[in-house]
Amino acid sequence: MVAQTLNDSQYKTQFQEWINQQCNTEFNDVDMELEELPEKNKINDKDKVKAPVEEPKKVPKIYYGSRTHRQISQVIKELRRTTYSNAKMTILSSREFTCIQSSNRNKTELCNDLLDPIKKQGCPFYNESNKRVLSTYKSLDRSSLPQPWDIEELVEVGKEYGCCPYFAARNLLPEADIIFCPYNYLVDPNIRKSMQISLKDEIVILDEAHNIEDICRDSASDTFRVDELIEVIKECEHLITNVAKDKIPQYAPAIKTYLETFNQFIEITDLKCKDGKSDQLTSKFWSSRELLELMSVNKLERQTHYQYKKAALEAIEKHNEAKEKSREQPNPHADPKKLVSDPTISPNTVRVLERLNLAIDMLTSDQYSSDFRALIREVPERFCQKIITRSPSASQKPRNQRIRMLDLLCMNPAVVFSPLANSVRSIILASGTLSPTSSFSSELNTKFPHMLHANHVIPKEQVFVKAIGQGPNNVALRATYANVNTWRFQDELGQVLLDVCQTVPFGVLCFFSSYTAMKTLTDRWWQNGVMTKLHQCKRILEEPRVSKDLSEVMREYRSIIRQCEEGTIEDSRITGVILFAVFRGKVAEGIDFSDNEARCVITIGIPYAVRNDPAVELKLAYNDFHTKERKLLRGTEWYAVQAFRALNQALGRCIRHKGDWGAILLIDDRFLLSQNQSYLPNWVKSMWNNRSKDYNLRENLKQFVSQRTKADNERKMLAD
Repeated sequence: MVAQTLNDSQYKTQFQEWINQQCNTEFNDVDMELEELPEKNKINDKDKVKAPVEEPKKVPKIYYGSRTHRQISQVIKELRRTTYSNAKMTILSSREFTCIQSSNRNKTELCNDLLDPIKKQGCPFYNESNKRVLSTYKSLDRSSLPQPWDIEELVEVGKEYGCCPYFAARNLLPEADIIFCPYNYLVDPNIRKSMQISLKDEIVILDEAHNIEDICRDSASDTFRVDELIEVIKECEHLITNVAKDKIPQYAPAIKTYLETFNQFIEITDLKCKDGKSDQLTSKFWSSRELLELMSVNKLERQTHYQYKKAALEAIEKHNEAKEKSREQPNPHADPKKLVSDPTISPNTVRVLERLNLAIDMLTSDQYSSDFRALIREVPERFCQKIITRSPSASQKPRNQRIRMLDLLCMNPAVVFSPLANSVRSIILASGTLSPTSSFSSELNTKFPHMLHANHVIPKEQVFVKAIGQGPNNVALRATYANVNTWRFQDELGQVLLDVCQTVPFGVLCFFSSYTAMKTLTDRWWQNGVMTKLHQCKRILEEPRVSKDLSEVMREYRSIIRQCEEGTIEDSRITGVILFAVFRGKVAEGIDFSDNEARCVITIGIPYAVRNDPAVELKLAYNDFHTKERKLLRGTEWYAVQAFRALNQALGRCIRHKGDWGAILLIDDRFLLSQNQSYLPNWVKSMWNNRSKDYNLRENLKQFVSQRTKADNERKMLAD
């Protein structure tokens, strides 16, 4: 499709018409000049009657949330092709993507240190002299920034002008018509508050929303570590003992006393070993009511929670006031050890207090208190992430201790989603793989009166979909935990992969249920010679466990594809590359593989969550208990829906545009059952290719690839 280019006048007209349709609101161009009235219609000043002043109707902003910054970049590219490319926009992003400091430190840590009102170091890229350079749309018009811009482009302009892109993007928010951001900025109440995002009567679009239930539960869940709370206590002690008596903040003693009692409750609770092998000790699980009763016995009554929260809110308010004052009067030469005139808490302590405030609100809420479960754990410190402190010596302690923590687990995503949905004008969930959709309304406690199940954009002949229930030696393929650990299954599956890789050119993606399953199978394939044979036709790569290492793997993956396309690969036998990846990982969830990058997607098994995971067990029981009352899916149904959403997301890596083509192979005999096929997306079911129960995979793929390659060549000849 060719994008239509409009001049400013045409753009304004169409944009106003679109806004009026969406909002039922008159959206008048403030730059439009009124026609001169005829003389006879003019009113003298003395004849004027003061009409009641009407408040102008507010045009809602559009908040567009997606899962990753990479996906936001793709949306920006599409926006550039539309008639709305000149709409005022901004992108809210983390400091890791936008900070232009040259330091190798964690950018959030560094920024908080520089802007800490106690340390008063100041940031050269964000002060009174430069903080407004890119913070208005007029200033952006004078810059070299394209419209709409991507976050990388804003960073480059920030470097050019020597001003902070992170705060520039945030400062554009009040004037913006459309705001792009990761969707946890919109869903997580604490992040919304810290980013000063108000969604009342706005329009919210959540793209890639297949994980929205998990995101909401995670946003309301939290973990409070004893060592983390001790750092807050130390900070309060410092405020009490190291400043003049007349300047001791009133909130400090109240917070200190509450957290000391809170920590004592965690430390004295009896724990037991979870199992014979685990190095982790746990308490039993409690409901919210049981937890509050236990806390009450340990001097943490409702009134105590109220007094703490009042003190915490005051501490946070004082910190924010001091931070604003520090920005207005930067003093980069001040002694960092010297306290400011109004002592305050650190940014890290602010975040701890905000999280604890939200947890207390949830636990004591009449509406949502029954939706949480809690436990206390004790684990070796080496398994815990290091905490950030104001004291440099604190991080130099040997990490050979054990850490206790209180886990608060949310069972009900509606705790977060329902208040959000009730406050906005409209909320839209979108994804190429929302299926199965059966759980959204009940889990999120929100009615979705308009639902669209769109057909795929490509013809059936461009996709080959097949479920494989047995291999070339007629061995049944069912990827259960028990079967995956047998040589019989491993060897048969290896033969299927060989048939695929020796037939399909360029890129092949193969998804496993876990890294453990991936290692078990690949280890066996090295032993039985399958990997040696694979190496003769494909390069082999694996998705790394550490996310930051993925970019290098993807560079190598795409480089191999490019070499195969150009015929410059050193070994002429190599036709492409196979990438072993995991369901729910970065490869399955957030990366585009178009054209030759994915001519085949292989999925092994159904990615059910670990059944004996405590969080899964609790959620299954919670759903069973509330099935009739709240019309939730039964636990087993919810369990299946979550697995197939992860599967369907991986399937979507294959076909990325209407000219694309590829094969989708679902390896597991359970896919031959109609009850499991019902969980698959409509476009997959409509292209199902299981008319014959015979294996015949190599022949089927050879014919499919030959037809598609011929069609590609004919299209290229016509284009030339």
